[in-house]
Amino acid sequence: MNAPRNRRLASASPAAATALSRLPGRLLRTLAGLAGVAAIGVGLWLLITPRMSLAGIERLTLGATPVTVYRPAGAAAAPAVVIAHGFAASRQIMEPFALTLARNGYLALTFDFPGHGQNIEPLRGDLADREGRYQQLRTALDAVVAYAREQGDGRVGLVGHSMGSEAVVRYAIEHPEIAATVAVSLVYDGATGSRPANLLVLTGALEGGLRPLAQAVIAEAGGPTGVPGETYGDLAAGTGRRVVFVPGAEHLRVLFHQVSMAEALRWFQGAMPLTAAPPGAGFLDNRLPALGLVYVGSVLLYWPLVQLLQPIGAPGGQAAPFPRRAWWVVALAPALLAPLLLRLIPAGDLLPIRVGGPLALFFGLYGLLTAAGLALLSQGRRPTWNGLAVWRRSVLMAVAAALLMVGYVFLSFGLPTHLFVLNYFPPPPRWPVFLAIFAAMLVYFLADERLTRGAGAPRGAYALTKGAFLGGLILAIIVNPRELFFLVLIAPLFVVYFVLYGLLSALVHRRSGTILVGALVNAVVFAWIVATTFPLM
Repeated sequence: MNAPRNRRLASASPAAATALSRLPGRLLRTLAGLAGVAAIGVGLWLLITPRMSLAGIERLTLGATPVTVYRPAGAAAAPAVVIAHGFAASRQIMEPFALTLARNGYLALTFDFPGHGQNIEPLRGDLADREGRYQQLRTALDAVVAYAREQGDGRVGLVGHSMGSEAVVRYAIEHPEIAATVAVSLVYDGATGSRPANLLVLTGALEGGLRPLAQAVIAEAGGPTGVPGETYGDLAAGTGRRVVFVPGAEHLRVLFHQVSMAEALRWFQGAMPLTAAPPGAGFLDNRLPALGLVYVGSVLLYWPLVQLLQPIGAPGGQAAPFPRRAWWVVALAPALLAPLLLRLIPAGDLLPIRVGGPLALFFGLYGLLTAAGLALLSQGRRPTWNGLAVWRRSVLMAVAAALLMVGYVFLSFGLPTHLFVLNYFPPPPRWPVFLAIFAAMLVYFLADERLTRGAGAPRGAYALTKGAFLGGLILAIIVNPRELFFLVLIAPLFVVYFVLYGLLSALVHRRSGTILVGALVNAVVFAWIVATTFPLM
């Protein structure tokens, strides 16, 4: 009598067991999604609330120069500080200084140099023409300084990072009325013991190549016994000098370090004192933990969102695995060959952005070499042809999935980056540049995804090929330093991007079953960053 019931239970038990086996994964994804939403919310709240104590943040354009004005609370006119970014950066990256100074009573202004950020005026001259570049940077700086003097109480100080440090130091030497200058990652050796007035140098302790320039300022001010961290001269007389090596900071970290914020604030308080302490006195920007929450939360939320994708599968089915030795040859050979080929091709004017042309060409050459190796290995191992209809459907599904993922990346990573770190959304003149770089990078990421996600790839294949790529990029810089030197400054960002988007593409590949989605997403994101970051020329 119980036989039918027992048969029903027996037939149901495999389905129940399967559901139970999936429960931990679903629970973990749900918890990750909730944690991601919470982390993003808390991070954004920590980033936004410091702005709320200001009288306002105004965005305007002076000629072709986009400017952001941070107005302190209170009706009294305040001293102004004009803040200049470095090469391949934008005004957003200097906001920690602007917010720190504005919360402590100073009128702070950031702006985009020609060719940078949202400034569509090209940066003229080549990388070796420092004088020509400075003349153009000075024109933009002069307009912002004039506006700052009108808006404030007449006193003006300057802050500049890297390329911007040279611009502000040289400008302050030419304009003795500048009350004080803060040079972050100083790259200029023309300062003397009294010019510019009241010079503070902030150099990262890990910026070994820039330490001699900072040491020269110490020697000029304090003589043979001069030491970092000591103030020499008289700020009231305009002869103040101080050099600080910011602990644990390199070329980018120095812009977010609280030591940098505190030193710059005290310097201006000594050189351009306020009549009364503002309500927000004592505030020092410390946004890195909040940014970390936003980015970690975005990654956590990405995991459950990937489950919205439908399994697609490879358009032509799965190819046979590669022999292990042959895989290593294909993975490593481009790292040696691409830099040599790049040196033979004049790529400096390939695209109208500094360094971006050679970088895009390097990606394209590396991808073509990898694809050629894959083609040789695939002889006799090609996947089974499933027909044009299946192939077209798979590609269309992959493109739709990639658009969904790119939209999420732009919203969760791009928008916070644009608001709080660096210009992320390019103005229209950069859109054709993006398309050209995307074409080159798509070749690379398609080949690399096939090499690292395909059958026969060893454990850790993705990390191995990225290490080889970065090694090849370093070799390319060594053999062609004139065109590619500035890539040294952003190479650490490529490590971060490879780790982050490698994780995301692995999740996408596991869900979709095809390399197309991850390759498309990575190509769009990397091309977008390069097309947006490097200066227009």
